[in-house]
Amino acid sequence: MRMPNITTILAVAAAFAAAPWAVADAPPGPYFNGFETDTSGWFNYSGASVTRVPSGSSSSYANGVAAAMGNYYARLGKDPSPSTCASGGGPQPWYVGPYTDFGGDISGIFPPGGYTTGVDIYLDVPYAQTHLDTRFDWSSEINDPSGNFRRDFVFNVGTDSLGFVITGGNNANRCGANPYSLDPTHAPQVHVAVSGWYTFKHVFTGVPGGPLVVNMQLIQKSTNLVVGTWTRSDLSDIIGTTVGGSSDGWFVQNEFDGLAIDNSFRTGTVSTPDCDVKISDGGWIMALNTDTGTFGGNATVSLTGVAGGQQEYQDHGPLQPLNVKAIDVQAVVCSSDRHQASLFGHATVNGMGSHEYRIDLTDNGEPGTNDMYGILIPDVPYVSGTRKLGGGNVQIK
Repeated sequence: MRMPNITTILAVAAAFAAAPWAVADAPPGPYFNGFETDTSGWFNYSGASVTRVPSGSSSSYANGVAAAMGNYYARLGKDPSPSTCASGGGPQPWYVGPYTDFGGDISGIFPPGGYTTGVDIYLDVPYAQTHLDTRFDWSSEINDPSGNFRRDFVFNVGTDSLGFVITGGNNANRCGANPYSLDPTHAPQVHVAVSGWYTFKHVFTGVPGGPLVVNMQLIQKSTNLVVGTWTRSDLSDIIGTTVGGSSDGWFVQNEFDGLAIDNSFRTGTVSTPDCDVKISDGGWIMALNTDTGTFGGNATVSLTGVAGGQQEYQDHGPLQPLNVKAIDVQAVVCSSDRHQASLFGHATVNGMGSHEYRIDLTDNGEPGTNDMYGILIPDVPYVSGTRKLGGGNVQIK
């Protein structure tokens, strides 16, 4: 969802520049905040606030409710100066809400096996029944391969005389979405008439070269019952081509002053414990661009799953000369037979910046002449392709 106006665009850019990342690695690392100690990874936005409160806190909304887990949760303050949108019979007020970057939102790489995001939200039915047509929209966004916004996946939530009405789509706010609509492309329309904590969950699935599929689930936390499921997929969303990695979670619209949330999370790539990767003997390939690329390095994962190592790659030109040197190795995923491995982290390019990379390796036995190597740096962009080694050796064990 694009920002409402230039003032708020500048505000969110400043927030990204000033705020440290939350208690999590950058993508593809996992993120969790249950607000037990702070609101790390969450950010106020355009007057809307996120405030950590003790379990049982008082409010006009969900007064005195206990935390979904632990001793604290968070409440969202309503934007005091809403923007407006002008389509759909507008102008309409647009009360934007806070957002989370899930510990880092600039990923251009879709992690192996996909990922999941979510947040617990308290649905106060008596409040809803006495505050008709009050709305919030919760979105989990995805990037393109350059790390820029690609698409929203949105729970559209409103109130009526029975409680809450919820549909799923790709748009938000009063000009772009309507939870009361019976449009079959947003079905099902789910009604919630029982107060409690509900998990709003997004499951992002797919494989490189294939379409992105997102399953959105509404789960009653007290029973773990899935009360609503929406599947969203667009044929133009191709993983690795037009789709990258995780972006923000955002209350694109929030008209509830004191909306209660807890347990925000994003799953991440998990390293394979006790896997070792070594590249030796002057590894080189002919990249897709026909340049010669040379590379070397190592990567290890401890028994507890902590990854580390060093990686270097140089494209010698003439079409796209560049030098890549790893700043870190954040995750190493190895196949169970130890024939394949994927490395994730950040690197300098030509001695500058911090660029997300993925390295794919195949060990087809000794002495290495059938081994494979490929490197992807999406924001440059640079794609070597996964190529058979012209020389060198890859060992995975």
